[in-house]
Order: sequence, then structure tokens, then C-alpha cells
Amino acid sequence: MLENIHIITAINEPLGDPEYWDQALPLPPRAEHTPPAPAPTQQPRAPKVGTIIQRSDHVNRRKQEMLMTVPSSPPKRSRGRPATTGPSTAGPSTAEPTADTATVQPVLLMPTGPLPPPPIQVQIEPGVIIDVPHFCVHVSKKYKVRTPQGRWVLRFSRTGQLRYRQKIS
Repeated sequence: MLENIHIITAINEPLGDPEYWDQALPLPPRAEHTPPAPAPTQQPRAPKVGTIIQRSDHVNRRKQEMLMTVPSSPPKRSRGRPATTGPSTAGPSTAEPTADTATVQPVLLMPTGPLPPPPIQVQIEPGVIIDVPHFCVHVSKKYKVRTPQGRWVLRFSRTGQLRYRQKIS
């Protein structure tokens, strides 16, 4: 044990000496670094002949011109329907429509694409036949219906046959 104490004091002896640290660890050189001066800004040069200007420059310039212009006022709308000049005929007229009648009668839009399949008639009780949408029979396989005889829950099989019916209160 005494031997360990002698070893520790022998180690602490040079460590406690301030001159030992100066010899063991020399101080790193300190160089004074000044921040570099900012580079002088140069004026933008004119583009050389043949230089292609980016598309976004043209687009942004057009957007800016559009946004800076004062919008024009919208056209005034007429209030109500214009009065007809005479009594209407029972059938459609065979004459060509004028500009006045074209503005009065809107064009009917027809749906595009195929029509949905027709509903399927199902008899829930003798004498009680209802139309069930095609989707309910073949896809969701469940349909709730309200009739004068009461409310019903109908369920269908994979083949579209009525397999379950229940009258709800």
C-alpha cells in the first residue's frame, strides 16, 4: 500500500509544476483572422447577341402587366325575362330562332354516356310489386323500401334472386 502512495506522489509531482505543462503542451499559434472584405457588386451586363431569355421572364412580365391593368366592369345583366310579343303557339315553331328567343330559351343538355340499367321488379307479397334499382340487386345486395303496406328490408343473392325479406314495424 505504501508503494502505491509513492507512485501517486511521483506522478503528481511533475503535474503540479506549472513549467511542466508549458513544456508538455506548447500553446497553439494564434493567428488573427480578419473577415474577408465583401466582393464589390458588379452592374448587370447587357446580354450578348443570340442569348436566349428564359421563358419564365416573359411569362412573369405578362402576368405583371395583366395584374397591373384595371379590370373592366362586367356587362350589365337584364333583370327578369323580356316580355313576349304575342301569344305562344301550342307546338314548337318551325321558324329559325332569333337572337331574342335564343337568349330566352336555354339549350337543354343531354347526359353523355350510357343510360343506367332499368330497375328490377320484385314481388314482396302477393299483389305488392316494387321497383328495385339495379345497383341494389347486383352490387350492394340490400335495399330498404317504404310502401303503403309498411317498411321492408330486402336482401338479394349473388344471382340477383330475392333471398330475404323482413317487414319492419
